[in-house]
Amino acid sequence: MKIILFANTEWYLFNFRLSLAKALQACGHDVMLISPPGEYGARLQALGFRWEVLPMDRKSLNPLQELRLLGYLCRLYRREQPALVHHFTIKCVVYGSIAALLARVPARVNAVAGMGYVFTNQALKARLLRPVVRWLMRLVINGRGARLILQNNDDMAAFAKAGLARPELTRLVKGSGVD
Repeated sequence: MKIILFANTEWYLFNFRLSLAKALQACGHDVMLISPPGEYGARLQALGFRWEVLPMDRKSLNPLQELRLLGYLCRLYRREQPALVHHFTIKCVVYGSIAALLARVPARVNAVAGMGYVFTNQALKARLLRPVVRWLMRLVINGRGARLILQNNDDMAAFAKAGLARPELTRLVKGSGVD
């Protein structure tokens, strides 16, 4: 089975998802890692993983740049035809899940550690983005083939209170990325 892991930095994949990627590979799965460029990409490749560099700026709000990223992800998912995609962090969850839905990827696993900047910061930018991100998250983290992984009971309560995730599609793990 082909599985894609998508994070907002290659450093994150190397430091927190390498054991998952290795375990999946050891089980015979075709594992592809995707992230923006960075020095850890070469390390991932040296370990035998396919690593795809994305044109992603995790802090960008430029609509053209964001549409370019979404289009790139859609083309990538259509080309690779994964059976499952696993997204980490809110931006990757939203963009990756939209692309997965458009590319008809059968299964989406989304992992979020906390509510993130948009939901916790009171800056004008965060407050303006909040309703858009809330609507997008409701759209992509619920539904057929989707599961959401959260790391603590506070996150479970916060996501439920915000109406972001259906409880039956949400799973709780006690931390992540630590052996």
